[in-house]
Amino acid sequence: MKLVNFRIRSFKSIIDTGECRLSETDGVVVLAGQNEAGKSAVVEALNFFGNGPDEHFERLHRRREEHPEVTCSFLLDEQDIDEVFTKTKNEKLKNFLQKNPILSFIRGNVEKDSFEDVYFLPEISSKLSKFFPEETIEENKNVEAQPTTVQEQADAGTQDAASVKTIDELEELLYQQTRDFIFYDSFVDLLPGVVTIAEIEKYPAVLDFEKVFNIRFAEVVKKDERAISREEMRLNREASDNLNTYWKQKLEEGGKYNFTVKIVPQVPIETASKIEFKIDRDDGDPLYMEQKSKGFRWFSAFNLRLRALGVEEATIKKLVILIDEPGQGLHEKAQRDVKGVLEELAHQGAQIIYTTHYPNLIGTEGKEFARIRLVSNTKIVGTKIETVSQFAARADKGAKDSLSPLITAMGIHSIQSVLDTRRLNVVVEGISDHYYFSALKKLLGKDERLYFLPACGVNNIPNLVSVLIGWGCNYKAVFDDDPQSGRRAYNLLKNEFYEKDDVLAHEHILKIPDCNGIEDIFDPKDFYKFILNESFPRAGTKENSKLAEGKKELLARLFLEKIDNGEVTLNKESVKKITEVFDWLYQKFGVSI
Repeated sequence: MKLVNFRIRSFKSIIDTGECRLSETDGVVVLAGQNEAGKSAVVEALNFFGNGPDEHFERLHRRREEHPEVTCSFLLDEQDIDEVFTKTKNEKLKNFLQKNPILSFIRGNVEKDSFEDVYFLPEISSKLSKFFPEETIEENKNVEAQPTTVQEQADAGTQDAASVKTIDELEELLYQQTRDFIFYDSFVDLLPGVVTIAEIEKYPAVLDFEKVFNIRFAEVVKKDERAISREEMRLNREASDNLNTYWKQKLEEGGKYNFTVKIVPQVPIETASKIEFKIDRDDGDPLYMEQKSKGFRWFSAFNLRLRALGVEEATIKKLVILIDEPGQGLHEKAQRDVKGVLEELAHQGAQIIYTTHYPNLIGTEGKEFARIRLVSNTKIVGTKIETVSQFAARADKGAKDSLSPLITAMGIHSIQSVLDTRRLNVVVEGISDHYYFSALKKLLGKDERLYFLPACGVNNIPNLVSVLIGWGCNYKAVFDDDPQSGRRAYNLLKNEFYEKDDVLAHEHILKIPDCNGIEDIFDPKDFYKFILNESFPRAGTKENSKLAEGKKELLARLFLEKIDNGEVTLNKESVKKITEVFDWLYQKFGVSI
């Protein structure tokens, strides 16, 4: 079952998140925001749901004297539903689940402490209970009522084969089919420099090491010297190769990390024998793990955890992996390495939810934007979790601060120019639109305050508009009328921001008529002369936008250079159509002509 949404109440800084939907595009969710926003509280609350209260719950996780409650909803797939039918032999229940495949479970209760069990959300329990009616016929009458027809006999046999016969048994069955929650604590699960055999169980990273490299130190330490030496050589080789495969952050070209694992038997075996973990970089000076940087130690332990999970590949699809601040203390390249490993794990079927305020761990390409959930915190509402679009409805300072890493990740490094109240921001689809309109603004001497901001893709347009609205920036949008891009961009904004109302949308969005691409705004003769640098053909010709396919950005950039060099004089037909766009912008921005 796939986790599809959650709701957290009365947990640390969280009052009530409301329903938080996860990304529908893939298995990764990024909780982005400033420090102290409550990102850690979210993953800790989800860990509470999956594994119950830990030893630090009362001191670190409880919100005042209140009672935490976490609800998680899961999407059943066909295999899950078939398993239910196999155990219940209830065709009507199977049909119901096929039509209503999302089931919600809850741990905790805002009215009182109740942490031990996970149970159906009351509404879900009520709907499913009808498939398990209480017996109303006395037992002796049931015995007398023997099936007479072939169908009745078959039905009776089916019922006898059912192993799940009550709502409580169904609840237990379905909960067992939900994913396991794995929480990775960045600052606890680190590989130590030295550990005794008796202490190994206290160090999850050492247990991960044992699992990844198929060793039990407590058994090896009892072997003779030659056997121990052979194990050390194997571990040093395999652990070094593994680390160098995934740790690409090098201090200089050709650098390589070498693991040195030393097994030291002493008497008494359990309390005195120890294992030493050291690292060197081809310099003959191995350092204990504690002597390495915090960033290196984090990545090493994190890598071990992921490899340990990957040892049993069949279990990957059953995991929700929660990670608090991956990459903290790492350089930018190493942070990208972390993101790459997370992508790999998600590709194998795991669901990954991680917190960050580092731009390198926030993807903004294509489907990656759908992963982002902005986390902010105010005194009134506590910690809130929102999509970028949901965020647009709030403009308080706390919410604005949470946008900072997102803005950097989007590549809008000159955000101050966007925030300048004098700017008249015009959202366009791509970089070629940006080049053309910037060039035409200069050619026709239009208002310098007009700032053409490329969204770099249709899917990114609502997110860019959300950022502008969230920061209180004035904006309009101009698109072509191509069904696959301009019209789609228009509909995305209309549906998300303007209540699907064309009248409201047209106050902010212009679709350039008869333009399947920005190139169609030019008269064909001008397009051939100043953009294609060719003679206009006497015979019929294709649309400008078709002629530019495969080289749109290059042609647009070269056109801008020609404008800068004063090499362009457009004819009346081009100027007329272009001027209509600028006149619309002047009108909507309230600029005097």
